[in-house]
Amino acid sequence: MESAGTTLQQKSLVQQGYDYSPDELKSLDWGLRFTPVVCMVIAVYGLVTRQPYVHFSLAALGILPFWFPAWHPVDRLYNHIIGPLFSAIKLPPSPLPRRIACLMGGSMNLFIGLAFFYQNPMLAYILGGTLVSLQLIVISTHFCLASWMYEGLLRLLGKWTVLIPIQQAREFIQNGAQLIDVREPDEFARGHLPNAINIPLDSIGQHLNTFQEKDTLLYCQSGLRCQQAVQLLKRRGFERVHNLGAMSRMESE
Repeated sequence: MESAGTTLQQKSLVQQGYDYSPDELKSLDWGLRFTPVVCMVIAVYGLVTRQPYVHFSLAALGILPFWFPAWHPVDRLYNHIIGPLFSAIKLPPSPLPRRIACLMGGSMNLFIGLAFFYQNPMLAYILGGTLVSLQLIVISTHFCLASWMYEGLLRLLGKWTVLIPIQQAREFIQNGAQLIDVREPDEFARGHLPNAINIPLDSIGQHLNTFQEKDTLLYCQSGLRCQQAVQLLKRRGFERVHNLGAMSRMESE
């Protein structure tokens, strides 16, 4: 992702978890602005009209999709109605850093709604002004403060593992690397990448021999558990393990 063709805005998208090629990021560029634009417009309407329930609705819009990466209502509106009008490609499921940003935005809307509900408009406007400013930055530059903070926190804690680029992952798989799914067995049974082996995160220590002989790509549902698994294995001295991230990154491969 550090190629000369990658712009600063595309690098910001990578920081949000969209680790795709420059051409793929270019095709997603305007589509990924749609959801923050819609949320910002609704937030401004709620601030102008002082309607707490507008912000409570936005809170649900941001918090609930944290648990359902492919079901953000505004993303689905874009994928099924707006995007097809312009022959645009569908937005992929939200990666973990973006979902954390949605969670933070939803939490801010919750507090804005509570401030209006309890007759404290000054606090509501301070929070609302901050939220709208952050949304404007995301819309204009794709830079997301929450995603930046998430990466910085993991780096500070020594728990940051860079995602392996998609092209490199393809090459590893073509050369015989093994795929390890660190989700729970019931999740694995509902669907997984072809030829993947299921070793849940809690069981990694019981299967260390699996990681000794060949390169290994680890993935999970959102990217969080495989991040932890890679860190655990590297502490045990295994260097040929790579963080593939969320399963959705490779589902189309």
